[in-house]
Amino acid sequence: MVFITNHGVSSSSSSPGTRSWRYDVFLSFRGEDTRTNFTDHLYHALVRKGISTFIDDELTRGEEISPALLRAIEQSRISIIVFSENYASSRWCLDELAKILQCKESNQQIVWPVFYKVDPSHVRNQRGTFGLAFADHDRKFKDNMKKVREWRAALSEAANLSGSHLKEGEYEYKFISEIVESISVQVLNRTNLHVADYAVGIPSRVQEVDAMLDVGGDRCCMVGIWGTAGIGKTTIAKAVFNSIAHKFEASCFLENVGENSMSHGELLQLQKRLLEETLGSKNLNLNSVDRGISVIKQSLSSKKVLLILDDVNQLDQLKKLAGAESWFGHESRVIITTRDRGLLTRHGIELIYEVRKLDYQQALELFSLNAFRMNAPPDDYLKLSQRAIAYAQHLPLALTLLGSYLRNESRDRWRAKLDCDEGDPYDSIQSILRISYDALAYRVQQVFLDIACFFKGQKKDYLIQVLQCNNLKNPEDCIQELVQKAIITIELDRILMHDLLEKMGKDIVLEESPTEPGERSRLWFHEDVCHVLKENTGTNKVEGIMIKLPEPGELHLTAKSFSGMTNLGIFINRNASLYGEVAFVPNKLRMIDWENCEWQSLPSNLPLNELVVFNMPNSRIRQLGEPSKNLSKLTSLNLSGCEFLTKIPDLSGSPNLKYLDLIGCTSLIEVDSSVGFLPKLLSLDLSGCYNLAIFPTTISLKSLTRLFLRGCTSLKIFPEIEDKMEFMINLQLHGSGIRELPSSISYLTGLETLYARNISIGSASTSQPNSSISQDQHSLLVLPKLNYLVMEECSLSKSEFLVGLNCWSTLSRLCLFRDNFVSLSAYLTKFVNLEVLDLLCCTKFREIPELPPKVKYVRAIDCSALESFPKLFSLFEHESFSLFSYFCSLHVVTIMTAVTIAGIFQHSNYFEIVVPGSEVPKWFDYRCEEAQNLILEPDILDSAVICEVSIKIPRNVEWEKSGLAVCVVFESPGRFIIHGKIRINGVDRHMYIRSWLACWSGTESTHVWLKYIPLAGTYKPHVDGRSLLQYDTCEVAIFSCSPTYVMDSVSMSVKSFGVHLVCHQIGDVMLENDSDIGNDNEVEEQSTKPMNPQQKRPPGASVDDTNNTDHDHQEEPAFSGLCDCCRIQ
Repeated sequence: MVFITNHGVSSSSSSPGTRSWRYDVFLSFRGEDTRTNFTDHLYHALVRKGISTFIDDELTRGEEISPALLRAIEQSRISIIVFSENYASSRWCLDELAKILQCKESNQQIVWPVFYKVDPSHVRNQRGTFGLAFADHDRKFKDNMKKVREWRAALSEAANLSGSHLKEGEYEYKFISEIVESISVQVLNRTNLHVADYAVGIPSRVQEVDAMLDVGGDRCCMVGIWGTAGIGKTTIAKAVFNSIAHKFEASCFLENVGENSMSHGELLQLQKRLLEETLGSKNLNLNSVDRGISVIKQSLSSKKVLLILDDVNQLDQLKKLAGAESWFGHESRVIITTRDRGLLTRHGIELIYEVRKLDYQQALELFSLNAFRMNAPPDDYLKLSQRAIAYAQHLPLALTLLGSYLRNESRDRWRAKLDCDEGDPYDSIQSILRISYDALAYRVQQVFLDIACFFKGQKKDYLIQVLQCNNLKNPEDCIQELVQKAIITIELDRILMHDLLEKMGKDIVLEESPTEPGERSRLWFHEDVCHVLKENTGTNKVEGIMIKLPEPGELHLTAKSFSGMTNLGIFINRNASLYGEVAFVPNKLRMIDWENCEWQSLPSNLPLNELVVFNMPNSRIRQLGEPSKNLSKLTSLNLSGCEFLTKIPDLSGSPNLKYLDLIGCTSLIEVDSSVGFLPKLLSLDLSGCYNLAIFPTTISLKSLTRLFLRGCTSLKIFPEIEDKMEFMINLQLHGSGIRELPSSISYLTGLETLYARNISIGSASTSQPNSSISQDQHSLLVLPKLNYLVMEECSLSKSEFLVGLNCWSTLSRLCLFRDNFVSLSAYLTKFVNLEVLDLLCCTKFREIPELPPKVKYVRAIDCSALESFPKLFSLFEHESFSLFSYFCSLHVVTIMTAVTIAGIFQHSNYFEIVVPGSEVPKWFDYRCEEAQNLILEPDILDSAVICEVSIKIPRNVEWEKSGLAVCVVFESPGRFIIHGKIRINGVDRHMYIRSWLACWSGTESTHVWLKYIPLAGTYKPHVDGRSLLQYDTCEVAIFSCSPTYVMDSVSMSVKSFGVHLVCHQIGDVMLENDSDIGNDNEVEEQSTKPMNPQQKRPPGASVDDTNNTDHDHQEEPAFSGLCDCCRIQ
C-alpha cells in the first residue's frame, strides 16, 4: 500500500476566492471493476466521515456524458479517480477523466488518483491492460486521433499526481481508512482564508479589484482598498487573496496591521512574519525594524510576491512593511486596506479602489440570508426587511448582525426593534451593534466585554482557562454563542472581532463611568490605568486591569494602589516595571499574567487561593514560597525563562494543574516528587534546565501527553512508571544525562515520538551504565504507536537492535546518529510505512540495504565507510525521492551506474541526490566547467547566481514525460541553500528547485548535487490537439544563499554545473496552423535533434554539442520515446 506525495496538488476556493462547492468529493470509477466492492466501500466510508460525495448510480451509460454528470464534476472540490484494470477500456471513463483535469486547471480543484491493483507506470505510460485498451481505441477512433491523444495525455497527467496505490494482497479496509483521513484533512483544513458565510456582492468587487491589479503585468504595483468601517474591505481583500495567490511565488496576508503594530516591538514581529511566510524560513535574525527593512528589500526584490496589508492606519506602518514598489520583484502586487484615503495618497499610491455600499438587491439578499436563510424575505416580511436594510444603511457588517439578531422573531418584535430614531450613520451602526449585545445573556455579555478589552487575538484555549477562573460554567458555550451571533470569529484557534465591535465593547465599559476610570469594570487604556494606580481611585467595581504602555517603562505604585479594588480578578502586565510597596492585594485574583516580573519570591501577603492562571515567564523569581502551597484551583503555571528559580516545591495542593512550563530555568535543581502524581497534568516541559538533578523517581501521570527533558544534562535517572500512561504521545530526552530507560517505558502505549541520546533501553536492574541496547531479539520495546524515533550515541553495535522494536506498521521516520553499527538488518523492510531514513556520523556503516516500499528520503552524512547502495534504482519509481550522502565512500560513479538516463526518466518523478564526486555527468548536454568562488549572504535569497540558462524545447515534446535535470559540483564548509526559478515562454512558474545542503564535517570535500524536475510539475499545457507544440522556451536560473539563521556569510566554491533537458517526443503529431509555428521540415528536424541550450551566465562557458560524433552511443533504451539528447552517453 503506497501513499504518494507530490508537488502537483492544488487547493481551491469557496467563493470568488472561496468557491462554494456542492460536493466535497466526486468518484470516478469503472463500474464493472469496482462498483459493488471497493468503490462502494470507499463511498460509504466517506459519507460516514461527513464528506459530501457524488457517485453515479447509473448502471448503463450512453455514448456521451450527461450534463448532470458534468455539473457534478464542476461542483466537486476533490475528484477521486479509481484506476482499475479495465478503466481505460471505457470511453465514458476517459471523457470523465478529461473533464476532471480540465476543472483542475480552471477551478484549482484537487485530483486524487487511486491505483486499485494496477501499476501507476502502466497508467502513466499506457501499458498492460491500459495499453491493450488504447490499441483498441486506436482502431475505433482512427478518424479522431486527436481524441485519443487527449485521453493519453490525461492518463499521463493524472498518474503524475499525488495519490494512493493498493497492491495485491493488501487490506482494503486500512487502505480506505487512510484515504478517507487524508481527504478529510483536504476538506476540513482548507488553506484558503475564510471570507464570509454569505459572499453577496463579493464576486463583482473581486473582479473590479482584479482588473485594477492587472496580475501578469510586468511591473510591481500597489493598490489601495478604501472605505468606511464595516463596509467589507477585509472581506474583499481575503477573496482577492484566495483567487490569485496561486499565481505568485509567495504570498502573505497580514491582518489588523494597525492594531498589531501599536505596541513597542510589534512592528518588528510583523516584518518577521512577512519574511517567514514569503521565504518559508523560521528563526530569522532580525533585531531591529531597520534591519527588517533591509532584509525585506534584499530578499524580496527579485521575488514575485502577493502581499496584503489589512487595516493600516499609520503611514509609518507602510514605510516599514512596504516602503516602495522597488522592494518587491517584477509582477508583484501589494494591496492595502484602510479607512484613511489620505494615507494611501501620501504613500504615493494612485490605484485606489473605493468600496461602495451594497445596492438594494444585494443588501436585501444578504440580510435575508442571515434573517431567513434564504435569498429573499417571505412576502409578509418584505416591508419590514426593507426597513431593516435602510436601518443598516446597506453596510455588510450591520446587515449581518441585524439579520442574525432578528432571525426567528415575530413581526411585532421586528417593529419594536426597528422603531428607533435614525441619525448619524455611525450612531445608527452602533445602535445595531448594541442591539446584538443587549440580546445576549448577562454571562455572555461579560465574556464579550473581556474579549473586547483584553483578549482579542488570543488563543481560544487561553481564553477558556481565563473564563474558568471566573467560575463560569461552560465557557465554550458562551464563545460558541458569540460565534453564532456573528460577533466573533475563530480562525487558526484565535479569537477575532471586528474593530467596530471592539470599539462598541469598550464604549460600553466607558459608559459605566464616563469621567472616573476607577468606577469601571475593566481598565486597558494606559492613561486610565496609570491614573487609577497612582491616585488610588480604584473601587470594587474594577474586575480586570491590563497594563500596556506605549513603550516599556516604569510605573510607581503606592501602598494603597489596589486597596479599593476588592473584586479585581484579572491582572495583566505587558511591559511595565512596577515599583513601590503595596500594602493590600485583592484576594479574588484569578489570573496573573506578568512577564519580566521583578519579584524574587512571591510576597507572603499575596492571596493565591483563587488563582487559576499564573504566568510569570522570564522573571527574577528564585522561589515560590508559602503562597504556592494553596493553589488548589491552579490549572496553568508558566515560569519559563526564570533563570534564578532553584526549586519547584510541593504542588500536591494543586490537583487541577494541567500545564507546567519550566523551559530554560537554568538554575533549577529540584522538582518535588509531588509533580509526578498530578492527576490532570497534560504537559510538563523542562527543556534546557541543565542543572536539574532531582526529579520524581516514580511517576503516575495518567493525563500527561508531553514530557520534555531535553538538555537536562544533570539528570541521570528516568523515573519508573507505575501504571499505563496511554495519553503520552511525545517524549524528548536528547541532551539529557539519562543513560537508560526502565522496562516500564512500555507503559507509554500511546507514544508516537521518542528522542533518545546516549540511552540504553532495557531493564534498569540488569543493564550496565553505557551498555548497549538489549541484544535479545525476543525482548521487544513495546511502543506500538511509535511514529518518529531518533536514537543518538546509543551504542547500537549490531544491526539486530531493530528486531526489538514492535512498531512495524507505525514507524515513519528513523534517525540514527553517531553510532557504531556496520549494517542495518534486513528486518528494516518490515517497517512498511517508513518514509525517512536519516543517518549521521555512523562511521562504520557500509551498505544501505533494501528499504521498505515507502521510503522517499535517505540522508547519510559523515558515514565514511558507506560505499554501497545496491537497491537504489528501485526507489526512483517513487513519486519523489531524495538521497543526501556527504563525506561517504558512496561515489557519484557508483550512483550513476544505477541512475541511467533511461531508468530515471522512464518514471518521470521528482528525485534528488547528493554524493561525493567531482564532475557533472557526461550525458548533460549543457555543462560549464568554469569554477566560481561565491560568498553567500544570510537572509538574502538570491545572494549568489550560479547560472542562468535558456533551453529550446523541441516543439513535439511529450510534456508529461519530459523534465529538467540540474547538476552542481560544489565545495563548501558550511550550510547553504540551492534554489531556482523556472520560466516557460517568459512566464514564471513555481520554484521546484529548492534544496537545503549542509557540509557537516570540518574538512571540505567536493560533492555532486543532482535534481530532476518533471516539466509536468512546472507547467501543464491545455489538451487541445496542438498543446504539445506551443511551449518551446525554458529559462532556468540557479541561485544559492545561506540559511536565515546563519549569522555570517558562507563561502562556496562551484566547480562546475550542468542543465539537461530530458525530452520524450511524439513522431506522429499533425501540425495545425503551420504559419504560426513553422514548417514541417523544421519540426521534422527538431524531432530528432533538439536545439542547443544558450547560456546567459557566467560568461566564457561552453555548450557541448550533444550530436558530436566523438560521443560513443550505447544501446538504446527499451522504450523509444526519448530524443537523442536523452539516450545514454
